[in-house]
Amino acid sequence: MSGRFKLSAVILRTVDYGEADRVVTLLSRERGKLVAFARGARASKRRFGGGLEPFTLVTAELAERGGGDAMARLDSVSVDRSFHHIRGDLARIGCAAYAAELAGSLVRDHEPHAALFDLLVEYLGRLDAAPARPAELRVFELGALEAAGFQPRLDGCARCGAEAGAGEREAAFSPTDGGLLCERCGAGAVGTTRLSGAAVSLLRRFQRGGFAEAGEGMPPGVGRELREALGRFVEQLLGHRLQARRFLDDVAPHLAE
Repeated sequence: MSGRFKLSAVILRTVDYGEADRVVTLLSRERGKLVAFARGARASKRRFGGGLEPFTLVTAELAERGGGDAMARLDSVSVDRSFHHIRGDLARIGCAAYAAELAGSLVRDHEPHAALFDLLVEYLGRLDAAPARPAELRVFELGALEAAGFQPRLDGCARCGAEAGAGEREAAFSPTDGGLLCERCGAGAVGTTRLSGAAVSLLRRFQRGGFAEAGEGMPPGVGRELREALGRFVEQLLGHRLQARRFLDDVAPHLAE
């Protein structure tokens, strides 16, 4: 045992192990993503209580175990924010599950990403305070990609750097190339999504202004364009479709505009 430490963390995922234990994935502000073993977690209300529910913000006390690859031991948690309103609504659960899985998938273990952690906490707070809205989820996607160093290029062509989608004009969005394409590069490009001028403009506003730009919502057609474009971008980046995306698509009709 090489030391004990405390973290501010969001519970991303828990998996039952054996008769009473759990394996817990956390995203912490101080040490990034880590996986810890919570012995007796399903039996001990004193040490864990309801603090191991997904999407909970906790102060976690852990102990390092010998060996560089050894899983840390999670000794106790105290709840800082439970975000309990999320759990009473399927649309909010779907958005929170997707946000948590995306945040965890974008980063490697033990690499701190304070901006990503803060963004996830802010988004969970917004979900807890009001119904789930597609515009805020799109803002979270863009912010998470930026915090992890993978933001799509929207200020010019992702291939050649030329102007793309200027003056409210439509443009091709290429997950493979990592952003918008100019007319020349987009002509005949395979695997692109065609975005209307309104969608291009809103995507740029969301990337530039964050949650402050999500207040007016999105027209349904534009919302579908952005959902498809960013969904394909994330899948291209990660190499697979997030499990929570399937559930999110099922509850999408219940999201408030």
